[in-house]
Amino acid sequence: DSLNCCSLGETVEIDSPEFGLYIKEIVREMTMKAGQKCTAIRRAIVPASKTDAVIQAIQARLQKTVIGDPAVEGVRMGSLVGAEQVKDVWDNVNKLAGECELVYGGNRDFEVAGGDKEIGAFFPLTLFYCDEPMKKLLPHSVEAFGPVCTVMPYTGVDEAVEIASMGKGSLVGSVFTAND
Repeated sequence: DSLNCCSLGETVEIDSPEFGLYIKEIVREMTMKAGQKCTAIRRAIVPASKTDAVIQAIQARLQKTVIGDPAVEGVRMGSLVGAEQVKDVWDNVNKLAGECELVYGGNRDFEVAGGDKEIGAFFPLTLFYCDEPMKKLLPHSVEAFGPVCTVMPYTGVDEAVEIASMGKGSLVGSVFTAND
């Protein structure tokens, strides 16, 4: 299985190097191979007090990401494998939209550099926010297998661990903190 997460430690300050590395890693994982690797980020677990800052920082980096033909100068993310996968990712995004708030992308109106989104298998970067990760189970079990991530707030380390465990994944889980 490949259900996984990336967690931001409670003591990380917004202006710290760890915060910047956390945001950079989430975006890298969403865009690398268009999220099509089994260890790609799927859930971003963050302290509730830093949720807005995390979402804004991710949005800012995603806005700079050019989707399209990798042979075109400036393109940072290519296509999915094919049309069938695009359909599957849209199906999963629609499921997630039933329990989560769409905070970036997730619609069919996006730019493609050097390609045609009607012909190619391009997919928009998509970021969700799940306001109640302890109650809403779908975001823990649906894996879009594309450039899709869901931000989930926590209050306290024990809750962060429980949220991470709800994904039942075993391949990847990262924690960003300066606190040993």
